[in-house]
Formats: sequence, structure tokens, C-alpha cells
Amino acid sequence: MGHGGFEVGEERGPVLNEDWVAALGRLSGGAHATLESSRVARGHRSDYALEVFGTEGSARWSFTRMNKFEVMIGEGGTEHGYTTVLAAPGHGDYARFQPGPGIPMSFDDLKTIEAAAFLSDVTRGTHLAPSAADGLAAAEVCEAIVRSAASRSWEAVAQG
Repeated sequence: MGHGGFEVGEERGPVLNEDWVAALGRLSGGAHATLESSRVARGHRSDYALEVFGTEGSARWSFTRMNKFEVMIGEGGTEHGYTTVLAAPGHGDYARFQPGPGIPMSFDDLKTIEAAAFLSDVTRGTHLAPSAADGLAAAEVCEAIVRSAASRSWEAVAQG
């Protein structure tokens, strides 16, 4: 028996989708963005990461270290590197779950925050939680990437 009660075999079928994808984008404000995803690469599991690089510094956050935000400001002189900022009260809804800095929040805590935002949207008519329009916008980015791969040129993202 294999993983999770399923039998693991050696039979392989045709692959009908890409194993890896990367895209270069230009944002409306002039910044450049890269997106990368792989379903077969070894390394982090379920990692969603964001890195922003600028002329005055950079910042990065990773889902696998979601309670830590890394910031680098300025040249750093002889010392170069990131400062780690721990999640703490004052950062979003953190204080609703933890009493002090550095105590990790969990994936389940984030789902509770998302559910609260959704319920607030329904009862108050606000737009805090991700919506169907946000999902459509993400799909439009994916479609532009597919068109760009076929045309081998820049493709505009449809504004839904």
C-alpha cells in the first residue's frame, strides 16, 4: 500500500499539462513581477511567497514562515541582510488569537479571519474578503500568461 491508503504503482500516463511555469509581468505602476509555480519540484510544500525588491530595500514573506516578515532597508554598510519582524498584536487580527509577539498563528486562524471577513461582507455590504471578481481577475492573469506563451510577446490582462 502506498500513501493515504492508495496503492502506488509504476504505470505512467501521458502528461497533459505543464509541470512548471514562470511568467514575467509589468504592473500598471511600472514595476516588474515574476510568477513561478511547479507541481513536481522538490522543496517547500504549499509555499506561497512574496518578495518585493526596491532601490531602498526589500521585504519578503513566505507561507511556510507566515509569522515572520523579513525586511531589509538601505545599503546596510558592512552588515547586509534582513531583519525579521515577528507577528504581534497590532498586526491585523493577530491580537484576537495570540497575547504577545512571536507566538505563531495557524492556518486555521487565518481561515477564521477569512470567514469573519466573508460574514462581515454579507451582513454589512462591505468588500473585505476575496470575491468572485478577485477569482476572475486571477483567472484573467492566467489566461494572459497562456496567450503570451503562444504569441511569444507581451499580452495585456483583461480588466474584468
